[in-house]
Amino acid sequence: MAILGTGAQAPMMSDDLYRRLCALIHDQTGLHFNETSRFFVEKRIEGRLAALQMASADEYYQYLRFDPDRSSEWDALIIAVTTNETYFMREERQLRCFQRDILPGLLGRPNGRHIRIWSAGCSSGEEPYSLAMLIKEAQSTRDAAVEIYATDINTRVLAKAREGVYTENSFRTTDQAFKEKWFTESGPGRWRVKDELRQGITFSRFNLFELERYSLLAPFDVIFCRNVIIYFDLEVKAKVVERFYDRIKPGGHLLLGHSESLISVTDKFKLVHLPTDLVYVKEGGA
Repeated sequence: MAILGTGAQAPMMSDDLYRRLCALIHDQTGLHFNETSRFFVEKRIEGRLAALQMASADEYYQYLRFDPDRSSEWDALIIAVTTNETYFMREERQLRCFQRDILPGLLGRPNGRHIRIWSAGCSSGEEPYSLAMLIKEAQSTRDAAVEIYATDINTRVLAKAREGVYTENSFRTTDQAFKEKWFTESGPGRWRVKDELRQGITFSRFNLFELERYSLLAPFDVIFCRNVIIYFDLEVKAKVVERFYDRIKPGGHLLLGHSESLISVTDKFKLVHLPTDLVYVKEGGA
């Protein structure tokens, strides 16, 4: 998941109303917008006003706060202020680290234990499907039960992920052989994920800022949360990462985007230099 936009200000609302709207969005989602994002936010709000046939941003603010039917509009607003730039095998070095340095240890555990992976901020599904491909390619995966829990706050991209149909843009770093192995053609320039990759993947809406929901999740061996927490302020980052720590099994791994780190966020995770990449580990595993 990514948040767009900086640019010149547009005089659509007062400074006070802009701050209150940003605070309301933050309180609901954890997403942080400041003055440099004002032009982008106002343009997106302007689009929602037109869709709802509202006369002013103040009316929209009151609607978001108090209207009994506001939940559906929150979904629409989240879709408007988030975008999801992703593709298959994004940050491939890190994914290969997962396949070569992390996965063998999980597959080698005794008693056929389940492997649970969370793709948090999965966008339109390229990340969890990439993980499923890597797991399928690993040795002895037929003997392991692997569950991938893929979540995002944006309901539109989740619908695309469940559909599993992609255009050429999603294959920008992969070759034709990759597509032919894991996809079937579904019209000109469109490719559908094969059913074998869907097995074990559950797509669900999850707002990372709804902190009480984490306790409902069973523990994970690996959490991928790449290029998401960069859009939270420090306080929200700390709260979300704290919940990740609670939901990762001892010895489990947290993989962030290469532009992200836990410096000044938490010291609970240990930064470990594996042969192919740096990852965070919750100490205490066997």
